[in-house]
Amino acid sequence: MGERHLITLITRWLSRQPRFSTLVRGIGDDCATVRCAGKRELLTADAFVEGVHFDRRRVSAHDAGWKSLAANISDIAAAGGIPACALVSLELPPSLGVSWLKGFYSGLLSCARRFGVAVAGGNLSRSTHFAAHIALTGKAPARLVGRSGARPGDIVAVTGRMGGSLAGLLCLKRGIRGTAARTAIRRHLHPEPRVAEGRELAKVAHALIDISDGLVHEASLLAEASKVRIVLDASAIPVHPAARSLARRLGKSPISLAAGSGEEYELLAILPRRLAGRAQLKGMGVIGFVARGRGVIGLKSAGFDHFRNG
Repeated sequence: MGERHLITLITRWLSRQPRFSTLVRGIGDDCATVRCAGKRELLTADAFVEGVHFDRRRVSAHDAGWKSLAANISDIAAAGGIPACALVSLELPPSLGVSWLKGFYSGLLSCARRFGVAVAGGNLSRSTHFAAHIALTGKAPARLVGRSGARPGDIVAVTGRMGGSLAGLLCLKRGIRGTAARTAIRRHLHPEPRVAEGRELAKVAHALIDISDGLVHEASLLAEASKVRIVLDASAIPVHPAARSLARRLGKSPISLAAGSGEEYELLAILPRRLAGRAQLKGMGVIGFVARGRGVIGLKSAGFDHFRNG
């Protein structure tokens, strides 16, 4: 069926619920926006599942804990918000040792301290595998930004450099070693959500999304939500040095690594053309533009789909 079709179905089902004054913006963006005590708050939730998102044989407990929370914080960043409080629900197999769980919380709390998140509690359940389900709140920006505001004539820009996370994942799976491999693996296991950048971009961006399932995949979500065409320039995509260094050993081109790399947790922004070359784009790469039409052209990559990728 595919992830997008499932989301379409769930969106249709949710549209049948009564209208609530507390819900400002629901399904369809990286975060929901709700009204609480007269203030707008962000809500997001994510799953981090053994065998889907990580392999416990290759990933340390500390790294697993950091990454599980970082993925949620990145959603808050993509809404231009400030992360606040988290609830952590765990599925635990009986064979899991307390020492591994202690390491997981060590990594999770390190990430929480780094980004000012209070871990408020959660839930425990017995299971056949390990999984962490995290719900996170955040302070909404004064100006809400989502996926549906892109306009023809806008420019497309991205924070950071792409491809390092996928290169790191492939190095883990293939046992590739060396300096570049260590750098890429660190990029994959220890992402840094772009909270500060998201706050600045929310002031000016027409649309914003984080890159969790691949650059082209996320661009296609923006194009679909905004009903526009996004034209990407492959030669302009900033490639992570480790990905460029490892591409030949991995049997891929640097551009294919950059285009298809999920779990980068960089931000993809649609900005008014007048900002090209200005301070708001400091440290960002302009990689395309928005036109009339539909879809994404100039670059192809399937990205990650939970119900089609194995």
